[in-house]
Amino acid sequence: MEGRGVLAPLAGMLRLSLRMTYRKLGAAMTCVGIIDASKMAQSKDGRLINILGTEEQTCEQEWPVCVQLIGSEADYMAEAARRLESSANIIDLNFSGPLRKVIDTDYGAAGLLNKPRQIAKIVEEVVKSVSVPVTAKIRIGIKGSDVDVVRVAKSIEGAGASGITVHARYANEYYTGPAHWEYIKKVRESVGIPVTGNGGVYSASDAKAMLEKTECDFVMIGTEAIINPLIFQQTNELLETGKVTEVSEMMGLLKFFRQYSIFAKRIEHKGLWKFVRRSCRNFMKMRAYMRQIKAGTRKLE
Repeated sequence: MEGRGVLAPLAGMLRLSLRMTYRKLGAAMTCVGIIDASKMAQSKDGRLINILGTEEQTCEQEWPVCVQLIGSEADYMAEAARRLESSANIIDLNFSGPLRKVIDTDYGAAGLLNKPRQIAKIVEEVVKSVSVPVTAKIRIGIKGSDVDVVRVAKSIEGAGASGITVHARYANEYYTGPAHWEYIKKVRESVGIPVTGNGGVYSASDAKAMLEKTECDFVMIGTEAIINPLIFQQTNELLETGKVTEVSEMMGLLKFFRQYSIFAKRIEHKGLWKFVRRSCRNFMKMRAYMRQIKAGTRKLE
């Protein structure tokens, strides 16, 4: 991969045309998610349906692309992985989700994070079932330091995973508050597979700081990628030159929408008026929503 910034899955919020725009503007990889493994495993047509009930699409031009699965049963996870293998360069297993929709089904952080043996079993079965690399995403705890994150990471590595992402917040913190980067560093020092850090990155300088302080291999960015859609380009520039070209918020958005319109026309066959009226307006609504999440005034449910 070129670059060290990865676009987070964001629970089915990003259409293919949007993800392609982020790839064009500096993201080293995009992620599709979150796909419910049990529904995928039982689907007759093999479509990628996310937990919000909408269909996801990928294409070769998006590669490298990661597809994220969520579930709690190894057989369903393995079967779902087999079915979506042709759509992914990497299959990521979500053991970090704090969303109510996820928790209620005993998935994600609340359902599995304190069960390292079950996590290892799932990883092992999925790894055996596909030929593409398998990675996993975890949180550092549920309600505090109640999980041995290093033990979980080692069990994931021992089960054959090719990489691990650590969201450096507790599940009950959702996506706000300070991120505890020291846990990313602990995991990095404990495993021999690539580690991606996640949480608390709000600028290119934050991304650089995470890479330096934790020695992680990649940085995953979610909320801030919507607020500042040029963050991957800025991070790449900072890492390469030591500085970032200053761009006003308005000019940054215009640059993003100019590129977005190209992919929306190519992939969704949207004319300019429809793009401005629907796509731009929907993105700005999502951006305002992400600002509220960042401020802690709303929760991503």
